[in-house]
Order: sequence, then C-alpha cells, then structure tokens
Amino acid sequence: MKPVRQLFAATTLFLIATLGAAHALASVENAYIAAREAFQKKQTARFEQQAARIPADHPLAPYVRFWRLQLGRTDEAAMLAFIERHADTPLSNRVRGDLALQYARAGDWQAFGRQYALLHRPDQELQCHDLRARMLAGEASAERDGLTLWRTPRDLPSSCDAVFALLDERGLLSTEERLRRLRLALDTDNLRLARDIDARLPPELRMVRDALTSAQADATRFLARAANTPGQREAALYALTRVARDDPEAAARLWESRQDDFTEDEWRYGWGQIALHAARRHDGRALRWFYRAGPPHSELQAQWRARAALRAGAWPDVYHAIQAMPETLRDQAVWRYWRARALKELNAPSQANQLFAPLSREIHYYGLLAQEELPVKLEARPAEYKVTPDDMRQIESLPGLRRALLLRRAGDPANAVAEWDWALRGLDDRLILAAAELARRENWHDRAIVTAERTRELHDFDLRYIAPYRDLASAYSSQHGLDEAWVYGLMRQESRFVEHARSSVGAQGLMQIMPATARWISDQLGLKRGAQAAVRDPETNIRFGTWYLRHVYDSLHRSPVLATAAYNAGPGRARRWQAEEPLEGAIYVETIPFVETREYVKKVMANAMFYRARFGAESLPLKEHLGVIPARASAARIAADTTGDERPASAPAGAGSGEG
Repeated sequence: MKPVRQLFAATTLFLIATLGAAHALASVENAYIAAREAFQKKQTARFEQQAARIPADHPLAPYVRFWRLQLGRTDEAAMLAFIERHADTPLSNRVRGDLALQYARAGDWQAFGRQYALLHRPDQELQCHDLRARMLAGEASAERDGLTLWRTPRDLPSSCDAVFALLDERGLLSTEERLRRLRLALDTDNLRLARDIDARLPPELRMVRDALTSAQADATRFLARAANTPGQREAALYALTRVARDDPEAAARLWESRQDDFTEDEWRYGWGQIALHAARRHDGRALRWFYRAGPPHSELQAQWRARAALRAGAWPDVYHAIQAMPETLRDQAVWRYWRARALKELNAPSQANQLFAPLSREIHYYGLLAQEELPVKLEARPAEYKVTPDDMRQIESLPGLRRALLLRRAGDPANAVAEWDWALRGLDDRLILAAAELARRENWHDRAIVTAERTRELHDFDLRYIAPYRDLASAYSSQHGLDEAWVYGLMRQESRFVEHARSSVGAQGLMQIMPATARWISDQLGLKRGAQAAVRDPETNIRFGTWYLRHVYDSLHRSPVLATAAYNAGPGRARRWQAEEPLEGAIYVETIPFVETREYVKKVMANAMFYRARFGAESLPLKEHLGVIPARASAARIAADTTGDERPASAPAGAGSGEG
C-alpha cells in the first residue's frame, strides 16, 4: 500500500501546485485588468493598489511602469530609462514617440532627429515634424515630399501646417497647387478643408460666402446661375460634380450650356468629372466624355477612364489610359495585369508575357490571373515550408509573443496585437511561420493568417488559409450544394474566423450577417421568433450564411461572382452592375463602382482558389470560375426580381463613401 500512498501524495501535490499556479495567474490577470481600468479613469490611488499585485518580474509589469510614467511627470530622463529597459516591447516605441514630440515642440531638431530615426512606423504628426526638420536643414528631397503631402484631400495633423507654411514662404504653393488641392477636397466632400484652402487664396480668386453650402443644397440651380468669377467657377465645378454623381446626362446638358464661361482647364476638368461619374454608373457615353476632357485631372479619373474602356471592350483605349497614369499608379498589380491583357488583345504577346511573368509569382488575385495567361507555366512558387519542433521552441521562447498571449487572455486585444507585431520584427520566414503556427494552436485565427501572409520567400498555404470550423462548414456547404472552398474564401474575408467579430455597422459572426438579414433568413427558414438572436453562435452563423449564399447564387444566374458581390452589397446592386451584353467576369469585377465590394469580390474569389488547392479539390482556372456574366435584365425585370431582396448579408459596401 505504501507505493499507492506515495503516488496519491505526489498526485495531490502536483494538483495543488497546478491549481495554485492557475490561481496566481488569474490573480495577476485580474490585477492587470483592474490597474488598466484605474489608469484609464486616472484613479491614481486605486491604480497603485492594483499595480502592487503584479510582480516586478511578471511579463505584464512593463505595462504597469508605462501607465505610471503616463500618470506622472514624463521627464526626459525617465522616458529614456524606460525606452532602454523595455526595448523588447512596443511600449518603448510609444514612449520614444512621445519624447520625439516633446523635442519637436521645443524646436530641438537635433534631439528630435536622433529619436525619430529609431522610431518604428511613426504617425502622421511625427512624419510632418520630421519633414519640417528636413526642410529647415535644407534637404533637397524635403520640398518635393512636402508637395506630395500637400496634394491630399484628407485633413492632416496641425504639425503639417508648419510644413505648408515653409512651402508657402519659399513660393512653392502656387495658385495652381492650391486649386488642385481645393478640387481634391471637393471631390471627397471635405468642405471644411475646401473652405480653409479658399480662405488662403488671393481675394480676387475666393468664393463668395456660403457658395459651397448653396452648391451642396441645390447643385443644379447653383450651376445654372453661378457668376463668372474665378471663385464662383470653382464652386460651380463642385456643383457640376454633385449633379454628375446622380445624373451624368443632366450634368452634360448643363455643362454644354455653361462651359463657354469657363477656362479651357476648367471645362476640361468638368468633362472629366462627368465622365468619371458616368463610368461609375456604367454609362456607355463615359469614354466619349473622357475624350472631351483630355488628359485625366486626377488619379480617380485616370483609373475610371481605363475601366470605362474595359467595359466597352476598347483595348487600345485601355492600353493608352493605363500608359497615361502616373508611374506609381501604373505599377500597381491591377494595372500591370490589365496593361498586359491589353497588349495581348492588341497582338503583342511577347510584351504582354514580360508583364505577366513577374506578376504570376505574386500571391493574390492578379497573380493567379496572370499565371493563367502565360503560354507555358513558369517554375512553381517556392516549395512550402513546414515548421519544425526546433522552430516552435525558438518562437515560444520569445517574451513578446508570450506577453501578447497573456494580454489577449486579459481582454486587451489592441496591446496584444501590438506586442505580437513588435515581436515579429526582423524574424526570417521560418520563424514567422512558426509564429503563425503558434497563433493557430492558440485559436488566434486572424493573427495566424496575417502572420503567415508576411513571408517573402517561404510559405505555408495551410497557415495562410486555415480552415477552422471545418465540420460545420463542410456540413452546411454540402447541405446547400455549395463549393466548400468558396464558403471558406468568403468566411476568411468576412471575419478572419474571429467567432464574435462585429463590424462597425453591426454585421456579426464568422460570416458577418447583418441583424435585419438574420431576421429575414430566420423567417425564410421558418424558425421560431427570436432564433436570429443566436446569429453570433458559429453553427447558427454558418447555417444562415450558407443558406443566404445559396439563395443569392440561385437568384443570380448561379454566378459565383454575382453572388459574392450580392453577399456584400445586396442583390439589387449586383444586378444593376451587369452590362447590356454578356461581360467577362474579370471585367465585371474590375468595374464594380464600390471600392470595398470590388476588392471584396477579388479577395473572396482568390481565397477560394487557394482553398481548393489546400483541400485537394479539382479546380478550374480562376478566369473560368469568374466566368461570363449574363446580360442585364430590363429595369422592370430587375425591380421585380429584387422586391424584398435588397439586403446584403454583410455590411453594405459603398453605402456611404465606399465609391472609388
């Protein structure tokens, strides 16, 4: 009996030790949560009380010291000491940024430069301080970078004002530059910025008071009556843009009657705006109006000129539109692909293949399409790498990743992600994949995917395209006769497999279903009242999402492209974006007016291809999966088909400012 008693005693001691360790861990986590809450509320005494419960050598102790630094007087010596002590955490970067900001505000540009050079991903405020410092130091490239910064329609931090003041002092902010930014601001309805720019124009060029408000309230009336003065002409161009968004034909008629009152640059810009919005609405006259506009006046005009030519099948115009783009735009994957396609259509296969070949090695939608266009498949992408036990031991020993997992468990996702990303800096592909595997094992699905996507030479597509909830997804895909890879491609794009994901507009769960859509699906399935309340539960979410996907698939010519667009933006929009004649699927996708939906469809369709390969399923080329989109039905037919069926499953892309 003695050995039995010894075994029992040893087991008891082990359990006590294990439970004690778990209790201690939970106690520290609770103290961390309470200390964080006290810090956020600036309750110093309560903060110190909770902070005292966290051991000085605990992985989360740096956060206690960081909060204490924030609550106290952040003097230079204390900040420098913190940066040195905690260089292995992103907190050191935050403190370094704060210190650099102090130096900038004091005008100590040498000290600022020393800290700025060591910062990882400085924010816009610090970037502008750095740009100012470079301009003061006489760097030749600084003025060019300052002008690039100026040419944005966004509101910028106040630190950027000093950069623009220097540009102005040096005579680099010409009237043309100011008008250029004014138009960019008006294109995005940033009236606050537009008014600020207008106020800084010479008096004779300014708009009259409330001109933009009047143009916004009744664009047609304002355009018809706008006075022939420089400022009012700019306001009239804004009014013209607003009319063109809703009715390009009406805008064209108005512009025909008013264009003689404008300068050549102004009336060409006006035709460009009419053409841009006509192209977004798939109006066949868009190209004709682009011709009247001459060279594009903005990157948006340049891109939609190419899309209008694609839609019309005018391959010479596609090629020339892309050639006319700025180099930075032309070198994007999307336009490299379509330039190559245009060359191929124009019987220049050798030149086309020179573009297709390097693009085919890239892991995305256009890489897949480019690979299919090549006459002979090039060498395969590098063989997949599978992490080894030694890789895992190395990655599990990194303090930053351990800290990230503790922060996640303590309900602090923002700091957890920051720690994770900080720990990955400088790692080779082998260890990056090991980190992705660690995230997968911890069911941190979105981190597993994002981490695996960071590799440059070595890849593991099982990690890039993880397949959690496989039993549920397979069962419901099979029940509804759907391609499981397509369902996974959509789910990956919607939520990155975050079970309780919730979008800013309320879409929920793995397949991101809107509450109204969930209620409608529940009614269609004949479920009891309130059944949709469980939509965040994985099984309910996948059941509802796959049912809805099959529903839109059947109602939209059994086209995966149309169904995917409908899932995101609603069936009515997917139908309205069809052409009057059958259209290549890739061209349909490229000319979706809403940038969010356009990118969504590309990613879902590419994801599905990678999942098919992972699941070992037979697969057609992506171009065949995209297929040919049938011709659009009549307006009356569309109205009849979409009655009661306008809702998207997930957030409606482009419902606000998603056009682009």
